[in-house]
Amino acid sequence: MMARLFSFVALAAVITPTFAAAEPISLAIASTISAVISAGGTFTFLGLSGIGAIAASVAVRAALGYAINALTSRGNRVSGGYTVNSIGPALPHAVIYGETKVGGAVFYQATTASGTYGYDEYLHRCIAFAGHEIESFESVWFNDEEITFNPTTGAVTAPAKWVGLARIKTHLGADDQTADSDLVAEVTEWTTNHRARGVAYLYIRFAKTSSSASDTAYKNGLPVVRAVIRGKKVYDQRSDATAWSANPALCLRDYVTADYGLAEDSSQIDDTLFTTAADICDETVSGSARYTCNGAFLLDAAPDDIVRTTTASMGGMFWYQLGTWACRAAAYVSPTLIFDEDDLRSNLQISTKHSRLDNFNVVRGVYRGPETNYQETNFTEVTDATYVAEDNGVAVATDIPLLFTETDAMAQRIAEIALRRNRKQITVTAAFGLRALDVMVGDTIMLTNARAGWTNKIFECVDWRLGLTGEMDLQVNMILREASITVFGGVESEPIYDRAASAIRDRANAVIYDRAA
Repeated sequence: MMARLFSFVALAAVITPTFAAAEPISLAIASTISAVISAGGTFTFLGLSGIGAIAASVAVRAALGYAINALTSRGNRVSGGYTVNSIGPALPHAVIYGETKVGGAVFYQATTASGTYGYDEYLHRCIAFAGHEIESFESVWFNDEEITFNPTTGAVTAPAKWVGLARIKTHLGADDQTADSDLVAEVTEWTTNHRARGVAYLYIRFAKTSSSASDTAYKNGLPVVRAVIRGKKVYDQRSDATAWSANPALCLRDYVTADYGLAEDSSQIDDTLFTTAADICDETVSGSARYTCNGAFLLDAAPDDIVRTTTASMGGMFWYQLGTWACRAAAYVSPTLIFDEDDLRSNLQISTKHSRLDNFNVVRGVYRGPETNYQETNFTEVTDATYVAEDNGVAVATDIPLLFTETDAMAQRIAEIALRRNRKQITVTAAFGLRALDVMVGDTIMLTNARAGWTNKIFECVDWRLGLTGEMDLQVNMILREASITVFGGVESEPIYDRAASAIRDRANAVIYDRAA
């Protein structure tokens, strides 16, 4: 994993090793990455030898799943990319998935004079928005004003105060990208070798004149330049093609295989599970995709924070098992196996209720997208009077930052699943026979136990470990969390919270847009 930087003036991508110290979150992602690094980039189950190696190495835990506090406010948050136009000698690259509005890093600027006024008339500025090829610049903004310009010449055509004062040229960051011809022609030190390959940027020439137009446009200094960008093109294993997509499972897969991410080979990806997750994300709910991933991050963020935020946008899980990375989107998984007393190799350890620290009956959080003019905004909180009553009438809230979720309805959908999942509180820890080898993290199973009074009770596997007993017998140790199809019930249509709060949201959004205007 490397932190790639925008190099100031020279425009090269500086590669600096910065292995982020990942916190010990519930998935043990840090230990897995450490194992990958120490093995020279690969870690395969088949590469181990002997039962002792299996017992020492095979441990799988649900990564970034709701059942183990993945989407609470614990841990760091990704930055969301640049919000202004930062200037520095070595700024980290930004990565953009889906579509979002961001600022950028100024990596070159110079002034030139035309001789008309006897002073420097033009400021040439190059602003990098992403350290990879993007699909498109959907719109460009100076402060809070959207700018329209001729896509060929770059001449600004609106608003009127910028006409004649700004020229905008777009560069999408392709590997064969050429240098900007206008910049080469007008700035001596900029040559055809300055191609900025792999960097999506805007070249903007600001003009200074003696007219009152300059005084109006620059009265508060140079504008902050932002852009709404359709970001990285990602590989879709379903079509064997690379194209722009806001599908969370595809974006997560891209980060796992990217050189700036976990840098895993595609052979290390469980594409069957990633395909299932991608299909779930693409399902239509209330006229739009069930889950989307729209956001940006800087490469100085810790990998586990990036993975957590990306996975959160589909309310899912992400884990490493037997040499491959796998994920699930938030959707009901039909039980795969039925276990009973004959499968047990230990007593059942049963916990019937969360600790007060992990319990909640209200879900709050933030999202950002076009609904909020891309400002972080609280989504409509999700709660249930029954759950509050179960907790002696005390409202206990948790915060879920959904920074890659762009609509209030989608944020509520994810929050509602989180709430219902949390209220399924029975947890079982036990050792099972080798039939449990067919279970993987995220699977649901049915458990029958006469003493506990359970007949085909549904549980979700959140932790899976293969180990040895003192008699050298193999067994599978699992942690199972109570589950139900009702956790996901009712989310196929618009949540009731949307209808109750729609007028409030509309008024709030109107205020936001009024301020922007």
